[in-house]
Amino acid sequence: MKRNILTCVAILTIMITGCAVSNVGGQKSWTVSEVQNWYNKNSSTSNCILYRGSDQQTHHFLSRAIDEWVFLTIKKNELSMPDERPYSANSLGKLGYYYVDPNNHFVKTRDYN
Repeated sequence: MKRNILTCVAILTIMITGCAVSNVGGQKSWTVSEVQNWYNKNSSTSNCILYRGSDQQTHHFLSRAIDEWVFLTIKKNELSMPDERPYSANSLGKLGYYYVDPNNHFVKTRDYN
């Protein structure tokens, strides 16, 4: 009986760890409408979305809803950014360039200082 309990605990631990690692490793690509829906749902706790830059395939954004950082990526074929800037994953650099309004075609609302 004790052995079965330990086996169940080990299996649950492996499952939980696997779920956590898969969320960290794979970054979800969002659609424009998904970002807009997320923003509208969370606008009371997250009043801004920061444009972080673009690479060859995606535009990168960042937002914070209460205690959760949300990394948003949108494929370039879904969204055209008028003021496109390079994306850097360097954690020592700036977080981003400027804030955008997802409900108004992701236009710049103000600079990030």
